[in-house]
Amino acid sequence: MINFLSEIRALTAARLMVFTGLLVCMTALAPTAQAQQLSSSQGQATQIDFLQTAGDLSMRDMYNRSLYLFIRSNPTVLDDQEFYVNFLIFLMNRSEKFNCNKAFSNEFERRDFFTKSFALKDQLRQIINSARIPQRFDIAFTIDTGRYDFMTTDLPFDRVSAVGLREGLSRSISSSYSRNCASSILNGTNVDSKKFAWDFQVVDENGERWTPGFPFGGSLKLSDADARVLFERFGRQLYAVVSYQFLAANNGKQLIQIVPTDGQLFGLSSDAVVRVKSFAHPALSQPSYLDVTNPLSIDIPGLDVSLDVSFVQDGFRAVGKGTRQTAGTGITSGAKTPVRGSLAVGNSVFIMRFAMPEVFKAGSHSGSGAAGGEVFMTLFGAIDFERISEKQAPVSGLVQVLEQRQGAQKLNVRDSFHFNGAFRPAHEAEKEAAARSEPKEPETQLD
Repeated sequence: MINFLSEIRALTAARLMVFTGLLVCMTALAPTAQAQQLSSSQGQATQIDFLQTAGDLSMRDMYNRSLYLFIRSNPTVLDDQEFYVNFLIFLMNRSEKFNCNKAFSNEFERRDFFTKSFALKDQLRQIINSARIPQRFDIAFTIDTGRYDFMTTDLPFDRVSAVGLREGLSRSISSSYSRNCASSILNGTNVDSKKFAWDFQVVDENGERWTPGFPFGGSLKLSDADARVLFERFGRQLYAVVSYQFLAANNGKQLIQIVPTDGQLFGLSSDAVVRVKSFAHPALSQPSYLDVTNPLSIDIPGLDVSLDVSFVQDGFRAVGKGTRQTAGTGITSGAKTPVRGSLAVGNSVFIMRFAMPEVFKAGSHSGSGAAGGEVFMTLFGAIDFERISEKQAPVSGLVQVLEQRQGAQKLNVRDSFHFNGAFRPAHEAEKEAAARSEPKEPETQLD
């Protein structure tokens, strides 16, 4: 941890005067000149390691990415004292277990804290400039279709919605909680929190301030045969993985340009992925897909499901099979049951469909609700590139339990759960599988 109080004792008196002079804009931080003694207690801000926090910020967060790109494009902003102070408060809010209301124990601690913090400016600038900022990201969509019009060969999209992954798209990218904290901490001072880049306006490829739309339009032209195959195989729900690119955070205008670059619209079953339409930007498209040929382990706590699966990949799509590990009950040792599924991938996300009806034969998820009906699981997940190690590539996301009643064309969402897991090298996956299958020591006399 960086201890600002011990740091200042190491500074020369002359340097201290320079740092104090930098905060002319914060004259209201000390209401009186008589009582300069800090109290023995310390606010939480004094315990923040700003360098570590700045280096650990997740670049999967669109605001973090936007802010760092903005500072890179406008390197002099950190020399602005008001901007710098607000940036420090932003980092405080990104620190674990930080409480804004307990940032400082008194006015004098706040004044001295920010005065000393200017010594970190060059190091923070270096961290920002060296951060790995991926400027491509994916959004997963679900598309509910209308009825196919056999006269016009038109298949309309009733509803297109982004799946709740970490990334999202809106007309602005903001950090409202950090902004509110800055307003609170700086209340009564001459430092203005409104000038900081709390909000970035999103512009599309043409520079218009509008969320980049779903690039496939609102309908498809399909032949009769194609339409029948879609409905028979996939019901009335399709999927898409679309890759987008950050083009700029520039000109000091706090604008982020986002352009859809490539993607696929497809139908997904438990044993196949059928591409319905492709999209590629004429100049910016850079098709690349997650490599999902490594073994994948997934845990779904809400369903008490653990999966180990392997896929064979062909471009953006893959099919695979594996096993589901059933937990023991204390009397039984558990069992493994086969599962099958298919998967479509983008640059950083995937959509996976499993047929696993045995999961729903008991407990609160019993039955398919109709004779001859089928129950599936669709997983919308993303890989966490920042946490990849030699032993694993972590993934996480949302599971939707889907039911298709006999004779029905539309899949109904029954329940939603969160999952986590990881792709692992084959030898690591084999070790884990062996460890799982090893018999455990009896815990009771019934074992």
